[in-house]
Amino acid sequence: MTGFEIASHEVGRVGTRIATHGAEYQAALQRLRERGNGVSSWGDDGLFGGFATMYAECTQVSLMALTGVSGEVGGTGEGLRAVSRNTRQMEEANAGNVESALWV
Repeated sequence: MTGFEIASHEVGRVGTRIATHGAEYQAALQRLRERGNGVSSWGDDGLFGGFATMYAECTQVSLMALTGVSGEVGGTGEGLRAVSRNTRQMEEANAGNVESALWV
C-alpha cells in the first residue's frame, strides 16, 4: 500500500451525486429559460428600450455560459463513475493475474 489507493466504491458514489447535481442544475437553467428574458414585465414605453435589449442579450449569454457549467458538472460526475468502474475492473484483472501466475 502506497497511501494513494482509490476507494473505488466511494468515488462511484460521489460521482453519482455530482452527476445528479449536474442534472438538477440543468433543470434549474431550463426553468430560467422558460421564464424568458424578463424584459416583457417592464412594459415597452420606449424609455428603457435600449436597456431592455441589452438586458435580454446579457440574459441569453449568461444562460449559455451557465449551460456549459452544467455540462462540466455532469461530465465530472460521469468521469468519476468511469474512474470507479475502471479501477474495479483493473483490481479484478490484477487479482486474477496474481492468482494465475506461476511462482517459481
